[in-house]
Amino acid sequence: MKELIEMIAKALVDSPDQVVVRAIEGEQSTVLELRVAPNDLGKVIG
Repeated sequence: MKELIEMIAKALVDSPDQVVVRAIEGEQSTVLELRVAPNDLGKVIG
């Protein structure tokens, strides 16, 4: 799933080299954290 999120995010933004996806695993769930360049934030949210 992490790789899929990273691939989609890199396709949406102007600075794909600044895309970072981090998986934080808990006991019952996994949280995926996505970081992009500040000027690409609107493209990912929208």
